[in-house]
Amino acid sequence: MNCTACTTPLDHAAQLCDGCDRGLDTRLGELPAQYLLLAEHLRPGAARGDGPVALVREAPLPVREDVLDMRAAGGIVTVLEEWRAAMQDARGWGPPARSGTVERRVRDAARGLRMNIEWIAAEFAGAGDMAREIRALSGQVNALLDPAPPTLSVGTCAADLGGGDICDAPLRVPAGSTTVRCRRCRTEYPPSTWLTLATGTWAPAGAAA
Repeated sequence: MNCTACTTPLDHAAQLCDGCDRGLDTRLGELPAQYLLLAEHLRPGAARGDGPVALVREAPLPVREDVLDMRAAGGIVTVLEEWRAAMQDARGWGPPARSGTVERRVRDAARGLRMNIEWIAAEFAGAGDMAREIRALSGQVNALLDPAPPTLSVGTCAADLGGGDICDAPLRVPAGSTTVRCRRCRTEYPPSTWLTLATGTWAPAGAAA
């Protein structure tokens, strides 16, 4: 049997390997705080720290539509709530409550999933799809929160965080730099690996310094 998220062979009956299980739990734990941090990035230029959250809650137009979309219906809250509803349905429970502010709903949905992470990893038939979608969502959020002005994209981080869970955070070359460092896991990539990363054919183990 293989992990349904990364196809790593498993030595026991489960849906997720230990690495994908840990990665999913970690990202679910990060998303509520990241949702709050996105408020600081609503205005163009705000990502460079030109004001606290309190100053952008009534952000004047124009606002960054990509950030607004992530904080509104269809963004973080919808992804988390739909997976929580699917999990509860699979367990034979009623639908979860969806009330309060979007901030509270994000927190409640993430917490509800984390409270059931062991069952999800062991038995939930949708665990692989959930792990992949949450990983992609986390990557999008991290890209929006990245304050560094992108000069050159070289793909996504290929570092194995353990058990086959790939970091997958976006990688960018800062101006004047000859080394790329992942802002999430701190793995470094020399120029010799950039083409491999950019084309999606990940470098072999040991290529990253």
